[in-house]
Amino acid sequence: MRKRSKTLKIKALKRDNFVCQKCGFEDKTGAKLEAHHIIPLYLMGKDELNNLITLCFDCHHYSPDKPEDFKEYMGEETEGTLTTLIKAWKLVRKEHPELFEEDSFSKIKDKTKIF
Repeated sequence: MRKRSKTLKIKALKRDNFVCQKCGFEDKTGAKLEAHHIIPLYLMGKDELNNLITLCFDCHHYSPDKPEDFKEYMGEETEGTLTTLIKAWKLVRKEHPELFEEDSFSKIKDKTKIF
C-alpha cells in the first residue's frame, strides 16, 4: 500500500471546517477525524481533494465502500457516538454544574455509599 499524503488530509479537514460531514462532530485538533475517499482507491478513485470528505472515526468505520451506498449513507440522518456523548456531557454540565466542581467525585461517592 502506498504512503498517504497528510497534507491532503489536512486540506480536507480545513475545507470541511474540522467537522464530520455525517454527524456534525467537531474536532479542531483533527485527532478524531479522518479523510474518507468517496470513491475508494481500489475502485479507481483518485487520491485528490475532490474525492475526500471529512468523517469522524465512528462515521468512517460504518461508511460503505460503494459510491451509491455511500451517497445514501450520507443522506441518512444520524449522530455519531462522539457527538452524542459530547451533547450529553454539555447538558449534564449545564443542568448539574456542581458535578464539575473540584472534588465532586468524592461528593458523589459519599452520597451513593457504593464503597
